Amino acid sequence: MSKPCPDNSPPSSPAGTITSIDAAGAVLNLVGRGAEIAPRHRPYQPHGAAEQLLYSRAPEILLAGPAGTGKTRAVLEKVFLCAQRFAGMRALLARKTRASLSQSVLVTLEDKVLWEGHPVLIGASRRYRQSYQFSNRSELVTGSLDKADRIMSTEFDLIAAFEATELTLDDWQKLLSRLRNARMPFQQAIADCNPSYPGHWLNRRAAQGFMQRLVSRHQDNPSLWDRLHGCWTAEGEKYLATLGRLSGVTRRRLLDGLWAAPEGLVYPIVPEHILPDTGNKPPQPPLRVCAGVDWGFRDPMALVVGVLCADDCLYVVEEYYQSGQVPTELGRRIQALMERWNIEILFCDNSRPEIIAQLRQWDILARRVPVKSVELGISKVLERLQNRQLKIYDCCTNLLIPHAANN
Repeated sequence: MSKPCPDNSPPSSPAGTITSIDAAGAVLNLVGRGAEIAPRHRPYQPHGAAEQLLYSRAPEILLAGPAGTGKTRAVLEKVFLCAQRFAGMRALLARKTRASLSQSVLVTLEDKVLWEGHPVLIGASRRYRQSYQFSNRSELVTGSLDKADRIMSTEFDLIAAFEATELTLDDWQKLLSRLRNARMPFQQAIADCNPSYPGHWLNRRAAQGFMQRLVSRHQDNPSLWDRLHGCWTAEGEKYLATLGRLSGVTRRRLLDGLWAAPEGLVYPIVPEHILPDTGNKPPQPPLRVCAGVDWGFRDPMALVVGVLCADDCLYVVEEYYQSGQVPTELGRRIQALMERWNIEILFCDNSRPEIIAQLRQWDILARRVPVKSVELGISKVLERLQNRQLKIYDCCTNLLIPHAANN
C-alpha cells in the first residue's frame, strides 16, 4: 500500500488560482503510478459539475442533482484544496443539525478526502470535533444551524451548507453575512442538495440569478460511470437499479434530478406549520386581517382568513368551503366572516366577476386578483413557509387534507 502523504500545506498566495495540478488534491506525489495506488489514496478526479465547482469563484453556488452523484465529496475536496492553498483561511462545514453533520458530511471528509493518520485528525473524535486545524493556520470549522450562536460570532472565507434544502432563506442569509475573513482571493458560499419541490427558495434563488447553478449527474461519479469505456460500473448498475425501484416524486428527485412536487401539491406544509385550535387565535393582537376566495367550478368555493401579527407571522385562522350556494346565501356567509374577523379586504379569484360585483353591492370590499399576480402570490407563500412565518390552525381541515395525503 502506498505510504500516506504528509501535510504539505502550500503557502498562501494573494493572487492564487486553482489549477488542474491542484485538482489532484493532497496526493500529488502519487500521480502517475496507476494501479500501484490503493483506491482510497488515488488522486481525486472531478468531472462534470464537480469540476466546474472546483474552478468557480461565484459568490453563491447551488450544486444540486440526483442522489449518489458525488456532490458532497466534490464540495469537501474544494474546501480541503482551499485550506491547503490559502494559509489562514477559515471554512465552515454546516448542516441543519450537528448530529446529521457528524453522521454524513464528516464521515465523507475523514474517510474519502483525508487519509489515515492525517495531522488534522489528531484530537477529538468525529462526534465532538469542533474544527480541523492545518499546519498553515487554515481551519475547517464544524457547525449547525440549530445552534447558530458560535457560527454567527465568527468570520469565514468559504461556507459549505450540506443538504441545504433543510435550511431556510433566513439561515442562508445569516451565513452569507459571515463571509468576510478575506484570507482567500474570493469569498464563497456553496449549497449542496438533492432537488426538492419547484418553489423551494434555493431553486428560485438560482433561477433569479443570485446563485450559480451547477447540475450534477450520475456520470460525474467515477465509482458509478466508467469514462474510459463509456459504460456504468458494476456498482453503478446496482445503485441505479436501486433508485429505479423508487416511485413518484422521490424517484423524480433522486433518480431524475428534477425539482418536483407531489401531484397536486403546491405548498409543502409540514407539522411545524400547523397549530392546535385552542380557541385563542391568533396568539397576539392582529395588525391586518384579509381573506382570499377561489370560486371553483368542479371544486367547492374556498375562502380562507389570514391574520398578520406583530411577529410578522401570517396565521390562517378560519376557512369556509361550500358547493352549490346561491349568491344571496353566499353573500350572507361572507358578510358574517367579514364582521367576525374585521376583515379589511376580500381578495377574489377573477373568474366570477358577476359575484364580485354582487358582493360590492352588499358593501363587501371585494378586490379582483390579477392573473399575473398568482405566481407572485405562490412565491410569497412559499417564502413564508420556508421562514416559518406562516401558521395554519388545525380547524382548517379542508386546507390541510390535500397536504396530509401527499406527505
